[in-house]
Amino acid sequence: MVKTEKDKIEEIKKKKKELEILEKQLKEVSDKSEWIYIPELKIEIQKSIHHKNKSYNDLVKEFGKEYIEEHLPTYAQLQFLRNSVKYKEVLSLIDTWEFIKQEDDISRDKKYVAGFVAGPGYVGLSCDGLPGSASPSLGVRFVRKKLNSEREKKNNE
Repeated sequence: MVKTEKDKIEEIKKKKKELEILEKQLKEVSDKSEWIYIPELKIEIQKSIHHKNKSYNDLVKEFGKEYIEEHLPTYAQLQFLRNSVKYKEVLSLIDTWEFIKQEDDISRDKKYVAGFVAGPGYVGLSCDGLPGSASPSLGVRFVRKKLNSEREKKNNE
């Protein structure tokens, strides 16, 4: 079936409306979570974990795959922050379990998701999580590159 121009316009309008809803949800999450600037990494990171008991698939549905892939922290970033006297307690990296960017090619090819887990006497990286798995302890926090001005910050929220 060939789409008419009218059908194409309606489809674009529908997508635009879906995007507006996603942007509103994203803004609500961003506004709820305080962001902390980490000058050593030139990033901002959300102070607290949110969306606990949600699977990776749930997060992708809510925020979009591109946003999730771009804004999850890396293992190296969280390790740096956990090893920092300055940041580990502020970010509650003493007892945490959260989604992180999947940087392992083999696991990524198998469609696994990655997680960072840390307790008082241990830290770990899990690269073989199933995207449909959820847990009351497992959540997410986002990172973003430091914006140069308040104006850019407002434009990107």
